[in-house]
Amino acid sequence: MTANVEQHHPIEQLTTRRVERLLKILTSYYFIALAIGASFAYLFGWLADEVTENEFGVDNAAILLHIHSFRTPMLDRFAFDLTFLGSALGIIILSALIIGGLWLLKRYVEIGMYAAVLIGASVMVVTLKLFFHQLRPQVFPPLVHETSYSFPSGHSLTSFAVWGFVAWWIVSLDPKQLWRWLLGLLSVMVAALVALSRLYLGVHWPTDVLAGFFLGFGWVAVCALGHRWLTRHARQERREQLYQRRLRHHWPRMT
Repeated sequence: MTANVEQHHPIEQLTTRRVERLLKILTSYYFIALAIGASFAYLFGWLADEVTENEFGVDNAAILLHIHSFRTPMLDRFAFDLTFLGSALGIIILSALIIGGLWLLKRYVEIGMYAAVLIGASVMVVTLKLFFHQLRPQVFPPLVHETSYSFPSGHSLTSFAVWGFVAWWIVSLDPKQLWRWLLGLLSVMVAALVALSRLYLGVHWPTDVLAGFFLGFGWVAVCALGHRWLTRHARQERREQLYQRRLRHHWPRMT
């Protein structure tokens, strides 16, 4: 009898309702956000280890030289404009627009989430640069002057965090609408172009901007998970509050 039971997977021994509940959890927002955050954290750890051992030195230089071969005055101007979007001033201006828009829409919780995204990204940029203290590339004379360390790219990390938040917020309002996914993809493309501009200008290695992508997107996923958890529990508290209020209304305290 025991042998027959062990031939079946534990899932096959569950009731249909239990299986449906399990599948719902696995396909839920929580699981997806947690999987994204954990995956990007793992990828960053792997990449950081490889960068520390200089495993991508030759490839990094070859990619930078290839990108530099396409240099033109028009692309120079375009790269300068793009890299400004990821600069401190550019992020401040963009953040003011985002927070102002959310404030007008009375999306106060999303303002708090955006603050968490931005603060977390800024802390990661400062601490990780100091921890890895990797020098910037000198494959060709860079088009802009930078004095801080290279890994990870601050422009890339903050851009993917900020525009990743924008993409998440747009899609989360109604995931069933295709145009929202397209607009979210466009937002991510802006961050990708900012990261590419850092390579074009010669101030970052490809692994720097890739690390920024992993960290920025991973952090947005973690913050989105926290937002989801907070929203769910707030709704539960609200339902409990309304339930208690109805009880007091129908069963007034005896005096």
